[in-house]
Amino acid sequence: MRFILRYRGPGPAPAGDVKQLRGLEDAVVVDASPRMVLVESDSDPEALRSIVDDLPDWIMAPEQSYSLPDVRPRIEGPPD
Repeated sequence: MRFILRYRGPGPAPAGDVKQLRGLEDAVVVDASPRMVLVESDSDPEALRSIVDDLPDWIMAPEQSYSLPDVRPRIEGPPD
């Protein structure tokens, strides 16, 4: 399961916090930006949540994906 960890404090995420997240044994950092980290974890989500709860100004949410609608024009039938 994947989780998005977002830093809500001022400026970019503290390097020490990101280093701690990268060092987790049961989770893999898939991607990171200055204020967000995408983590994939096969273990219990509560274990990851307890770590995030100990880090100030971080929030955790499960990754969500959405299908984009097909907006290409379609011909419904032959012209009358």
